[in-house]
Amino acid sequence: MVRTVLAAILILIAGPSMAACDEAAMPPQMLTAYVVGVQEALAAQGFRPGPADGKPGARTRAAIRAYQKAAGLPVDGCVSQGLADHINFALPKVYGPGRR
Repeated sequence: MVRTVLAAILILIAGPSMAACDEAAMPPQMLTAYVVGVQEALAAQGFRPGPADGKPGARTRAAIRAYQKAAGLPVDGCVSQGLADHINFALPKVYGPGRR
């Protein structure tokens, strides 16, 4: 009970950027496919997520947060279908620093 209350307070104080990603709800193969797709798209747009290995590591999450900030999206660093759709289909395209 106390842990639940403390976790809720932490989320309220830290905001959505510190909230846990809902990636665990995805089947592992689907998550891997989304992560690879997001990594490849971020790299093509200059956000440097590291290798397209299907693992949402620190560089991938940092690149996602940078993209979300540049695109004016809520910043949480999480992989989702909505993020993948935005990176691939939103116009105008959003590019990383020094890239057009």
